[in-house]
Amino acid sequence: MALFTVTVLGFSGALGIVGFTILHYFGKAMNSKDSTTVDPKPLS
Repeated sequence: MALFTVTVLGFSGALGIVGFTILHYFGKAMNSKDSTTVDPKPLS
């Protein structure tokens, strides 16, 4: 039971680290202000 718990916690931690890293670098690379520069909001 202890091995299962350690495995699940380790796998969850690894997924969390990978997910955080991907989201961090995507958020850094993509500038949200560019969306209004490329496609301005319609006035109507």
